[in-house]
Amino acid sequence: MAETNLIDALNRALSLELGAVIQYMQHSFLVTGIEREVYRKYFRSQGEESQEHAITLGDKIVALGGVPTVEPAMIRQSTELIEMLRQDLEMEREALAAYMTAWEACGDTELPTRFQLEERIYQEKLHVEELEKLTSERKANVTKERITLKQIG
Repeated sequence: MAETNLIDALNRALSLELGAVIQYMQHSFLVTGIEREVYRKYFRSQGEESQEHAITLGDKIVALGGVPTVEPAMIRQSTELIEMLRQDLEMEREALAAYMTAWEACGDTELPTRFQLEERIYQEKLHVEELEKLTSERKANVTKERITLKQIG
């Protein structure tokens, strides 16, 4: 039963990674304007990373005796850069939650898988934080009073 729960959780993560490959590639095609040169590369890089994650997940699911899903998660589209970034943020948050669920499903019997998922959870959290910065959901909290080197010395 525990292995079935883990396979189901890994398949959810795989579905999200498959969707991410398509969504990031579509965003790289659709981004226009002066931002295109930077964000086209960014979206393609993220899509390639999602593909690597999907490969790892598919191999793990088979190793556990399961069948990898071929159904991608919902793919969001936009022609506006800020909306693309918001869509990607939502997708990355979903992936983070899916990896957390898979981690919990590992229990004590699948420790190597659990360790592998911990690295993936860390990577997904970094993606979420970066997209929060790109969408201005996350900003530094800077006070008006700053300490200068002169004041310290």
